[in-house]
Amino acid sequence: MPRLLACPFCRELFDSSEAEHCPECDIPLAPLERLPPSLAVIEEQAAEWEQNPPEDQQRAWLDFSHGRGLMLGIAVFSLLCFWLAPWVDISSPTTATRSGYSLARGPIGWLWGGAVAWGVSMALVLSRRSLSQMRGIRPILIVFAAMTASEIVLLLFLSPQGTAQLRYAYEWAWGLYASLALSFAGIVAGLRFGGAPLPGPRTPLASVARDDHAQLLH
Repeated sequence: MPRLLACPFCRELFDSSEAEHCPECDIPLAPLERLPPSLAVIEEQAAEWEQNPPEDQQRAWLDFSHGRGLMLGIAVFSLLCFWLAPWVDISSPTTATRSGYSLARGPIGWLWGGAVAWGVSMALVLSRRSLSQMRGIRPILIVFAAMTASEIVLLLFLSPQGTAQLRYAYEWAWGLYASLALSFAGIVAGLRFGGAPLPGPRTPLASVARDDHAQLLH
């Protein structure tokens, strides 16, 4: 079948067997599929983009792109490390292995702050379904993710050293270091949550400038 050609300036359509130059503009025809959108199409796309920007469009609940899946995964693993993973192995004055949860139930109740922050972060991530909403909660996610790291640093500095009469012997377990690493990972994920801004449609001004350039060449 004959191939459709179009004038890059006036957009008149021709068959490949009909002409090679536009009879009105006297410029070479080009394949229709290779031509950029016309000014009318660009204006229509720009108007549609202004009425319903991609950043404001609601996404599916199970859409885990743009950092949603990563942030949820970090929050889930952080909570698992808090509840189940060993944070400290105590050998004196008693023998025990404590998780973050068991420490928080005891005299270190402020450790609940990081766990609660991860739970709230999960709710925020699931409830924000547009890119603009996702980017709007970046500062909150960063602060919440940093809470566990700040609590662990405080725990390390305030840990008991013991006296001559009472000896404390303990070692920090892998769960504490995993929770610290996940906290830093959450900070990085929060900085990138929602991704970069999407590019807008090409402005009609660029198309006009291109057409004016073609007219000058003509």
